[in-house]
Amino acid sequence: MSNSTNPQNQTLDLQPSHSGYQTQQWESMARAWLSTLPEDKTVAPNEVETWLQSNQTSIPDEVRSMPRSQLYERLNSIQNSIAPSTEEKPANQVDPSQARFQRTDQWMPVYAWLESLDSDEVIKSKDILDWLSENPEVKESLYSKHSRYHLMHYIKKCHVKILKRKERKKGLQVTNKENSPKVNKSGGTKPPVPLPFDSLSNLPKDSDVYLAKRSEALQKFEILVELEKHLSAAFPKQHENALCLKDS
Repeated sequence: MSNSTNPQNQTLDLQPSHSGYQTQQWESMARAWLSTLPEDKTVAPNEVETWLQSNQTSIPDEVRSMPRSQLYERLNSIQNSIAPSTEEKPANQVDPSQARFQRTDQWMPVYAWLESLDSDEVIKSKDILDWLSENPEVKESLYSKHSRYHLMHYIKKCHVKILKRKERKKGLQVTNKENSPKVNKSGGTKPPVPLPFDSLSNLPKDSDVYLAKRSEALQKFEILVELEKHLSAAFPKQHENALCLKDS
């Protein structure tokens, strides 16, 4: 009996393992891409096609030839499975829940770097490439899962989100500072200057400041209405004369 191994059988034995590795690799790529999308956004067919074309050398043929309805369903399933990591992170790293697409450890150095930038302008491609050159391990990790074009796009998109969040925080701090009581030279506290009513129109309607001011205005109005009712009941004649003068 011969103990030789048939090369063809070896090839067949390796195929399932290789296929499983390819599946894991493309799902990791898809997960990294889907993590860049807003949390409540459903991936659109044209976005899927663009992603496939940009990564066609890295995505297995069986995935690219998969029926589109089946592929969309698979991608939606991957997107729904994405959740913030609860693992303990070093103190110098940022909690990934602050930006939805910071879900994998390979992105954390990039996010921490962008957070440290003191600039109001979106990062330029040259600055990104310079930083990646200074951090070869991060560069190798990211380049293994992303094309250069998409890598630039992801990092810039991340920086835009960071700038918007910093701008919102800065606006809230300025508003709180203006509303805080001021201490005069004599040691007394000056009452806060009331904001004009139409200043609410300059605030975002979903901001905490707008909602607080609106609630305060409604409470004052209800107090005035209730006070008028009590005065009308206590001094009906005077109230009637006041209405006549108002109508004349």
